[in-house]
Amino acid sequence: MPITLNITVGTIFLLFAASCQSAAAAVMPSLSEPCMVTDFPALCRGTINGQTNVNAATDVAIRELMKRTRHARDIAKKELKVLDGGVATCLSNFNSAFDNLDKALKNVKENDGLSLNINLSAALTDYDTCSEAMKGSKEINVVYKSAGVLYKMADNCLALSTLVKL
Repeated sequence: MPITLNITVGTIFLLFAASCQSAAAAVMPSLSEPCMVTDFPALCRGTINGQTNVNAATDVAIRELMKRTRHARDIAKKELKVLDGGVATCLSNFNSAFDNLDKALKNVKENDGLSLNINLSAALTDYDTCSEAMKGSKEINVVYKSAGVLYKMADNCLALSTLVKL
């Protein structure tokens, strides 16, 4: 006895929509845990202090990164008197990163996702440039280590920014 399938376009659409929704749920992180999208989730969780709102978490992460960048900049100023050109490169890049992060904070408030991505990417590049400049130094110092941590924090900020509701 032949079996006839009576499937309408509406049924196919509903099945497709349901499968897409469950696939998206499997891929998208829980909004209560925004750090799941980052490469360094433990560092992220320590930075955002339990924030579950992605906009607020991104704002907090950028502010903490600015604070630590300011601190690294102060250290680089002191080290500049002792070490060579790599530290000067880092000092310049820390200043540039701070400016880019300041713009990124404004981008979050203005719901400007494209500019947010650009400014966070620029800050990430600033930290990477510092690390590269310091690799040639004879000894690994606190400026080099700071640049590495700042890079990871900027990478986390960039990942969090992909969740920001604009």
